[in-house]
Amino acid sequence: MNFNPFFMPIGIGTLPYQDSYQASKIILKYFPESPYWPQLPSRDFREGMLAQFTEGMPGAVMDRERVYFHSPFNPASEWETFYEISSDENLEHFKLGKEYASGFHTLLGLLKDKKPLLVKGQITGPVTLGLGLSDEKKIPILYDPNLKEMLLKTIASKARWQEKEFRRTVPEAETLIFVDEPILSSYGSIGMNLGKDEIIDCLNRSISSLQGLSGIHVCGGTDWSIIMQTGIKVIHFDAYRFFSNMLAYTAELKGFLINGGLLGWGIVPSEEEFLREETTHRLLESLEKKIRLLVEEGIPEEALTENSFISQSCGLSLIPEELVEKALGLTIELSLNMRRKFDSKSPSIGEPKK
Repeated sequence: MNFNPFFMPIGIGTLPYQDSYQASKIILKYFPESPYWPQLPSRDFREGMLAQFTEGMPGAVMDRERVYFHSPFNPASEWETFYEISSDENLEHFKLGKEYASGFHTLLGLLKDKKPLLVKGQITGPVTLGLGLSDEKKIPILYDPNLKEMLLKTIASKARWQEKEFRRTVPEAETLIFVDEPILSSYGSIGMNLGKDEIIDCLNRSISSLQGLSGIHVCGGTDWSIIMQTGIKVIHFDAYRFFSNMLAYTAELKGFLINGGLLGWGIVPSEEEFLREETTHRLLESLEKKIRLLVEEGIPEEALTENSFISQSCGLSLIPEELVEKALGLTIELSLNMRRKFDSKSPSIGEPKK
């Protein structure tokens, strides 16, 4: 697979809106050639990071605004159904319902007469979901072998279902599915009783069914060498506040990029206090400086310019609605400016370099 984004703009899933049509239209306004479906946690509890992808999982219980699991194999009928649908490989059993992912269905409908170059989806990753969801005894489901297997199968199937629907709707577009893993910013802490090999295995199994691009988003510092040992193609990091963390893994990043990996620069801040003050000029200076630092550490400039996306540092669900368009606008302006700087024959916004 050879895809060179050349500073293509992309977005992280969450937005503060409650109307999926409004959110999807704004995404298409700013990112017509690389749209993503909006997650709207303020619309419904079921669109929250932990609840959104539990639809169809056996034993899941929604108690007001809390999701937890019965111990396996209770209720037996739900587990029997799960094993049956898992064996027949029918992805429709793992679809995202409109109540859980309104933005996915709205965007899909709006894409039917569009010709994007890339379309992005996302799912909460296995470590974040597996440690964030617990059973009746408040033990994370990732620590129960049966619940863990069910979780990994569900995530892989829901990711593949998104990809399949994108390809059915816009068959000429490249697909990119992110696993969102904010909890990996806590890797190495006392509270995370997971080893490197288990994290690698969980991530690889979650993306194992994908045929297009796979990516990961971690909104903080982490051990990036672990991610670079997986089959994940795109690494998205918070370049606004945690660039020094990525700089510590320059040697690994060089190999990752040279071997076909792609880097998502979360350079536009997602926090209101920073976003209100930022300008295109300041962010452009910051991004250019950080690229120079990586080049000075031995990463070929072309490996960075050819293989980079421009994005926000994290989701935008916690900022006021009036700031969303500023964040997306800054992303587009940075993309255009970087393309003009590194290629005098700059393509249009969202078009990969030839």
